[in-house]
Amino acid sequence: MQTVTLLKFQNSNAKLGKRVHTFSLPAGYSCPAALDCLSRADRTSGQITDGRLTEYRCFAASDEAKSPNARNARWHNFDILRNLDMWAIVNKLQASIPNKAKIVRIHVSGDFYNSKYFKAWMIVARMNPHLHFYAYTKSVNYWVDYINDGYKLPDNINLTASFGGRHDNLIKQYNLKFAFVVYHPDHAKRMGLEIDHDDSLAMYGKKSFALLLHGTQPAKSEASEALSKMRKENIKFSYSKQGANY
Repeated sequence: MQTVTLLKFQNSNAKLGKRVHTFSLPAGYSCPAALDCLSRADRTSGQITDGRLTEYRCFAASDEAKSPNARNARWHNFDILRNLDMWAIVNKLQASIPNKAKIVRIHVSGDFYNSKYFKAWMIVARMNPHLHFYAYTKSVNYWVDYINDGYKLPDNINLTASFGGRHDNLIKQYNLKFAFVVYHPDHAKRMGLEIDHDDSLAMYGKKSFALLLHGTQPAKSEASEALSKMRKENIKFSYSKQGANY
């Protein structure tokens, strides 16, 4: 009997806890629209390379730099999916979603890397009305194309457009729910945005929100200085193994 190779989902995440199953792809390599946060960890060595226009380092790339297990799991998923057609992607995702899953975060790391992959997830969501799906994305163009093709997002998926990518103009044009990374809580207040500390606004919220900068940042960068400032002000912005640690 031929062994079926399944995709790898996780349900151990410092920010989300055990209640959410997550799916990931390699940071940067699967993020065609990333700009402000574009970072990649070398598949073998884990060495980080930031993009030419990177303003703050992707926390997922930093995780991959430190964890060969994370790199291997995310590349395992990408290697399987990236050369499949849309229905083959659907079938692989459907076969791999854990039976115990109730909430699925699409991409703790990575993004919708092409249109057929985006559509595949929409189909999978419709096939699983008992599950709740959510995702951040800078691949706003695939979302907009989907809408313009006459489709409505499944009722059980909540998408959040992530500012800082190649298609930011589409976010306002189509009035999409968005997330904006801020370097200090005061910035969020000035923008009139609530900070999402535990992904609840991404998971179920209908309004746009802010995310507080966190993760490892390049030395002497503006982002690194912002983290130092928040440390001095005793503002918690990172996650521990016990859960959200803002």
